[in-house]
Amino acid sequence: MGYTMAGKKGVSPLIATVLLIAFAVALGAVVMNWGRGFVQQQTSEAEKTTQTKLGCSLKVNLKIAEIDDTPQACYGGAADTGYIELRLNNEDETNPIKALSISVSGDKGTYNNETINTTIPVGLSAFLNLSYSYTSYGKIKSIRVVPHILIGGVQTPCGGSPLEKSASEIRNCSA
Repeated sequence: MGYTMAGKKGVSPLIATVLLIAFAVALGAVVMNWGRGFVQQQTSEAEKTTQTKLGCSLKVNLKIAEIDDTPQACYGGAADTGYIELRLNNEDETNPIKALSISVSGDKGTYNNETINTTIPVGLSAFLNLSYSYTSYGKIKSIRVVPHILIGGVQTPCGGSPLEKSASEIRNCSA
């Protein structure tokens, strides 16, 4: 007994075409929604990065204070009782500095003080006295100070705008 199509009905070509178009439209809508979310996320991340970089480069002006042409950055002490003194000026016209990160490179290692919560108002200065171990880190090679400012209500370190001084630019406090 052979199989025949007699009495069987299939999907008409018109209905098949409409179903294929509906499926393609639905699939396109899913892809478009996914793409829109992806683009919005990428745009948001790019905007945050741009605000941070632009804010830090345009809004930060941290300097070592000078008295009678003498930079107010010095070191002293010995062994585990070493210290570093800095007087820093916020020469920015609009933004207070909310905190600082300090890194001191020595010939034996690097001392990092991740966040010093000290506000330096616009146009004013702050005095810092840091403990430093010559035993652990060795002779000072350089100092790097990274200011933190508020960008969009978030305290942001401005790593692209650091204050950097080599050992030759830092005097001995007792000299």
